[in-house]
Amino acid sequence: MSDTLEMLSHTPSFFGYFIMGLLFLGLYFLAYTRTTKYDEMELIRHGNTAAACSLIGSALGFSLPLYSAIVHSASFQAFVFWSLTAMVAQIATYYFLKLSLKDVDAQIEANNTAYGILEGGISLVVGVINAACVV
Repeated sequence: MSDTLEMLSHTPSFFGYFIMGLLFLGLYFLAYTRTTKYDEMELIRHGNTAAACSLIGSALGFSLPLYSAIVHSASFQAFVFWSLTAMVAQIATYYFLKLSLKDVDAQIEANNTAYGILEGGISLVVGVINAACVV
């Protein structure tokens, strides 16, 4: 019985981190989709696989450090700090790709799946490194 009460005592923390994690994910989607030149959701609605690969790779790349922040943060303030830091790192990754691959936006809009996979994959890899850096 005491184990059950112990687990139940952590329920507010679970819901707090879970809800904040979803809010940060929503904020990230909003920031990322406002950052890119193209409208991902409109492209995806029209069957653009490249946009879908790019967006989901970026979302996964952000979700990994978000996960790491929840697991490793000693306080809610640290979780917020690392979540915002991860968001900046992922948005910076998009800008780096845009500078490195001059026509990445046009290629995504043209449904060049290879570019979508490349952009999403690089975002995911950066997210893995980013997650490992959360202390």
